[in-house]
Amino acid sequence: SEQQHAMAGAIIALSAGQAAALGQACMQISIDEESKTSMQSEEKKVARLAQIKAELIQWCNRDATAIAEFVALREAGDPLAGQELLCTAPVEVCKISIEGTNIIQDFRPLISERVRDDLEMAISLLAGAAQAAMLLLDSNLRIWPDSSLLNKFEPIQLELLTEITLLKPVTRI
Repeated sequence: SEQQHAMAGAIIALSAGQAAALGQACMQISIDEESKTSMQSEEKKVARLAQIKAELIQWCNRDATAIAEFVALREAGDPLAGQELLCTAPVEVCKISIEGTNIIQDFRPLISERVRDDLEMAISLLAGAAQAAMLLLDSNLRIWPDSSLLNKFEPIQLELLTEITLLKPVTRI
């Protein structure tokens, strides 16, 4: 809140990382309660979710410094490179969030009853982060309506928005 920029991208990535952590915890608790042999294939999904969490935290850190990079590139006469950086971050956060949401959703039939509600909250939070990342991209493309940015990112945005509609967070527990 004390920064000169709102840092929405960093907050979206951090929120997504926390949602992935919640989903990972729910999955691990459920695996620990079941026989290890029946859940071995699920351990790989938990490991991937841990990687997703780490990737999202990296994007948070990357986005936190992106404005300074953008300003430096603009001052060096290459504003488009900085704009591309600030459009790439929400795309990547969205893609990673969608993947994490799908991993957690696919785990629904195996979830332990004691963490079932928590898993649904993780799905909702991660799907919401994917949507928020697309809002950030939309904002950046509105602010910088450069044809090369639009040509590069609008098709990606449409594809990701379609993937977001396939996510199935519950509306009630």
